[in-house]
Amino acid sequence: MKKPIVGINPYYYEHNGAMWNATKEYYYESIWDASGIAFTLNYPKDHTAISEIADIIDALLLVGGPDIPNELYNGEFPELLDSDVMSAEREIFDRNIFSEMFKLNKPILAICVGMQHINVIRGGSLFEDLNKQLEGSINHGKFNGEWSKHNVKIDQNSILNKIINNDKIEVASTHHQGIRDLGSDLIPVAWSDDGLIEAIEDSKSPNSFLAVQWHPELMPNNIDQKKLFSWLTSEAIKRS
Repeated sequence: MKKPIVGINPYYYEHNGAMWNATKEYYYESIWDASGIAFTLNYPKDHTAISEIADIIDALLLVGGPDIPNELYNGEFPELLDSDVMSAEREIFDRNIFSEMFKLNKPILAICVGMQHINVIRGGSLFEDLNKQLEGSINHGKFNGEWSKHNVKIDQNSILNKIINNDKIEVASTHHQGIRDLGSDLIPVAWSDDGLIEAIEDSKSPNSFLAVQWHPELMPNNIDQKKLFSWLTSEAIKRS
């Protein structure tokens, strides 16, 4: 059986006077471990070419990354953003590749800022900084730093629960932002103990994507986390 090609949206940063596309090893190793072919994407000069990229790949992994510019969700506290803010090039690419894959009904797994971005694309908003804005916030780790572990409760009626087959799991966190107000046609399906939304699904097309706030790739030997990547590759095969 042919392995599915899973496109990964790249990190985008300046190094030694040039702009670089990159994929963290944890992400592509998780895809290979789930019997998929990990394929790092890049940003075409012509945005119309994104539809051609979506035609070629079988599934999409939207990975973590820097803060989303808060003017995109009418955020009121730009001073709470990290110094590392998502570039316009990545924001536009991630937005368009998500939309194209969704239209084609190809499976999508979104992680951390990937989930936050889906919420923003759908008109939702974010906490710029959980520690300062979410009352009783637990330790969600440090963005680009030490990560924490905490429990997440999963809605028994969700697709996520059917995939993981567990109502409560331990997850790895490394972020300081999260969903504040939900975007259109999105439903929350998992929560941390402080009430932060930890996973969302589409209310009209619940199997179209899985979007989680935590980082399953940081727990590569955890059976619950491995199931998320297995869902992505198995759904790609089913829909191809």
